[in-house]
Amino acid sequence: MKRIVTTEGADGRSRILVEADVPPFGLVWESDPANWLGSEPDGSRDTLEFRPGGLSARHIEIPPDAVMAEYLKQGIPGLDANGFHRTPTLDYLILLEGRLVLELDEGRAELKAGDVVVQRGTNHAWRNPEATPARCLAIMHCRPETAA
Repeated sequence: MKRIVTTEGADGRSRILVEADVPPFGLVWESDPANWLGSEPDGSRDTLEFRPGGLSARHIEIPPDAVMAEYLKQGIPGLDANGFHRTPTLDYLILLEGRLVLELDEGRAELKAGDVVVQRGTNHAWRNPEATPARCLAIMHCRPETAA
């Protein structure tokens, strides 16, 4: 995924600040209440950690079910043995390529490219029934105060 970030110079004219590729699971951009326009990710926050009140955008690739099953056997921090997890965030996940199934405690939804999920801090898991990774853009807003 390629990202282009704009800025404004001292002369008030708009220009490109950054044009760069973002690897899978890489941080596209993030901001927080103290810096609402955000700043260039420095690579130190490439795990799924969240700043209270912050907003982040990530390039996510969800592997095929067979690959994910192997990862889950090894254990993934924050995910149970079936891939279920919950984050303290309001997420907008946009499926760019592939197919996904969103599994919830009760129910499931099938997604195709172009679909959007508004994930509201609920327990969920992703399933990819295809043979290739599903590419997504996830925009995540962390609640102002995380529960202890």
